[in-house]
Amino acid sequence: MTIQSNQAGVGLIEVMVSLLLLAVAVLGFSAMQMSAVKATDESLMRTRALTIIRGGAETMRTNPSGIAAFKAAVNGTSDSISVDGSAITKNSCMNNTNTAPVLADFCTINQLATRDGLLMKSYAVANDVNIGMVPNGCPGTSGSQEIQCFVASWGDTTVELSDSASDACANANGSYKNGAECFIVEAY
Repeated sequence: MTIQSNQAGVGLIEVMVSLLLLAVAVLGFSAMQMSAVKATDESLMRTRALTIIRGGAETMRTNPSGIAAFKAAVNGTSDSISVDGSAITKNSCMNNTNTAPVLADFCTINQLATRDGLLMKSYAVANDVNIGMVPNGCPGTSGSQEIQCFVASWGDTTVELSDSASDACANANGSYKNGAECFIVEAY
């Protein structure tokens, strides 16, 4: 009878080491995949917010006389605002039931601006975006034409510009806070 001195096959230690290496590789891939998903989500939120704000800026340009009413609606907390004696909602000023429009079917400039602001705010909420406008124009800007600033935020960030609030988008001077999930857009 001959005894073989060479091992035939794979030992338990070799299998355990190869499984350990495979587990480390899978964990590394999982971490990389999570990072990619987070970046994709951030990009989606930025795109949504930018689309909403661009629409708001275009709406504001079509009705420059109603900018104050538009800003009040965007910054307000109510879904119905009284303007020029009428309660305005996001669905106001859209009466198309009459074949021959009558004077009651038309809204004033401020009523239209309020409706547009409420509609924009409603669309933002539906897309998990918080929006607001800086009350006194953009920080650090001056000139003959007041530059308006939209602020969009998502996640735990608020649309505030505050030195003291830790969850604010930016400081009062307009510089972004570390870790803030937001951006500020100037509109002319």
